[in-house]
Amino acid sequence: MGKILLEGIEVMVRIGLLEEELYAPQDLLVSLKIENDFSKIAKTDEVEDGIDYRDVVDHVRTFSQAYDGKTLEKYAALLAEDIKSHFGAKRIHLSVDKPRYVKKLGLRQIRVEVEC
Repeated sequence: MGKILLEGIEVMVRIGLLEEELYAPQDLLVSLKIENDFSKIAKTDEVEDGIDYRDVVDHVRTFSQAYDGKTLEKYAALLAEDIKSHFGAKRIHLSVDKPRYVKKLGLRQIRVEVEC
């Protein structure tokens, strides 16, 4: 078993509750911990025997461009399940940071985390 860590994938997503959020996509940062069996790729050293992180990044960006919703919680849950099923991962830990409103709300970070 092993883990692939991808930190801070920059995506543009149409998400939010406020009127200003509904009309223009906003920047989010997606981070992933993908747990999977590395035994086959460790023997063959062939990327097709594992999960290619470049494909994961492309998949996250494609999913995000098509998404249109209100909450980070739903976005994160749907994206985690989508990645898990698409890549056949054993376990996904996904976090989403929403930097746009951090200063406005006087916070250091706005983050939602899910596991599946």
